[in-house]
Amino acid sequence: MSGCEPTRELVAWYIEGSLAPAESVRVAEHLASCPACLRDLAAGLRVRSAVRAAVTAEPFAADAVWERVARQVVGRRLAQVDVGSFALGFRLGAWLSRRGSPVKADLRVLGRDVRLIDHKRGGGST
Repeated sequence: MSGCEPTRELVAWYIEGSLAPAESVRVAEHLASCPACLRDLAAGLRVRSAVRAAVTAEPFAADAVWERVARQVVGRRLAQVDVGSFALGFRLGAWLSRRGSPVKADLRVLGRDVRLIDHKRGGGST
């Protein structure tokens, strides 16, 4: 369907509500008429939910621990997230699963693996 590629590039921002109002309307209109892009939106929502669940399930350390760690790490890089690579990998996995190829993908969040995609050949996602 026309407009799929631009829509798929904006789905993550649409989910987070960070698009300009006019862009958000265009994405919503396309999603209303395109089952393939709507499936991508649903997959993105599942990922967002799984990541949030993993993060909120992790107990947080006491403030004193965080303050001690903060003093020790001044000037150091603590983490790096390559959103572009993540988005590319996720889109590749979604593309392969739509074509019937087996795909399994996990995301490691706070030391825990969060299953993003588990699509078996000829079957559905689990």
